[in-house]
Parts: sequence; structure tokens; C-alpha cells
Amino acid sequence: MDELLLRRAARGDQQAFEQLMTPLEQKIWRICWHYVGEREAASDCGQEAMLRVWRGLDKYRGDCAFETWVYRVAANCCMDYLRKKKRDKSESIEPLREQGFDPADPDPGTEERVIAADEHRRLRECIARLPEDQREALVLTQLEGVPYETAAEQLGVSEGTVKSRVNRAKARLKEWMTEQRELFSETGVQRSERRNRP
Repeated sequence: MDELLLRRAARGDQQAFEQLMTPLEQKIWRICWHYVGEREAASDCGQEAMLRVWRGLDKYRGDCAFETWVYRVAANCCMDYLRKKKRDKSESIEPLREQGFDPADPDPGTEERVIAADEHRRLRECIARLPEDQREALVLTQLEGVPYETAAEQLGVSEGTVKSRVNRAKARLKEWMTEQRELFSETGVQRSERRNRP
């Protein structure tokens, strides 16, 4: 990272900021997409992250790599988005579903796509529940494909610590996803039984 560019950007130089951030734009977008799983939402979160970085450059103290700091800003934007989405969901159709309302699928052929999309959504929700240190290590190494050694440098920890965090994250995700599958399957069975009652 160019220290001179950073200092100029922190003083309000927009051209310096663009030069500083251009190499990171794609990574920011991909990180946001891995967190929220929706193209438009990822784009919105990425733009919000860039804005927060611009406004908060004076808060960067250099205690971690600049790229790591930017990554954390982007991750926080995504977490804010997911929390808001969860609150907004209470006004959606979910409460009706919980009371037994089950609208017919207009296109029965989409069942596999719906199940796959639901599985991805549940995985994203589980990733969002992980402790921040585990989530960062998992997203960087498993979703972004960053080598463990590089991730360790970016996160300011040892390579062994990164591997340990990833392993713990995977174990938690496996446990949570299994629990959710069982719950989902049980609900489906109950719904099917309800439909088949005379």
C-alpha cells in the first residue's frame, strides 16, 4: 500500500482515494457477495463500504494491514445489512407461514432450485452467526481462496491460528446446517401430513 496515497486520501484527495481503492474494489464486492449472497445487495453493501472507508480514513491507525481494515469495514456493512433484513423479514410472509399458511408453488418444476436457494440462504445465515474471527478466516480462505499464509498476514495472526479458526467455523457450520436440515425436514413432513389428512 502506498503511504503517500493514504495520507493524501485522508486529507480529502479524491483522486488519491480512487487510486488507493481501485485495486480493492473487486475484492470488496466479492466479500460482500459471499456475505449477503445477492448481487444487488452486495453492490449496495460494497458502495456503503467504500463510503465508510472514505469517511473513516482518519480512523485507520495502521495497527493492521490497510486491506484487512477495508475488509472489516465491508464485513461490518454486510452484517448491518443482514441485521436490517432480519428485522424487515418480520413484516414479510414468514409470520403467516408459521401460522400454517402455505401458498401453492406456481411452478412445481422449480422445487430443486428453491431447495438449493434455501440451502444457500441458510448457509449465509449460519456464516453470519459465526464469531467475527472465525467468519473472517473462513470467508478469506474458503470463499475468497486466499492462501492461509496470506490470510494470516492480513489478519495479524499465525497461520496455525487461521487454520484453527477455519476448522472451528466449519465444525459449527456443519452442526448448525444439520440442525436446520432436520428442522426443515420435520416441518416438511408435518406439512405433508396435514395436506394428506382426509
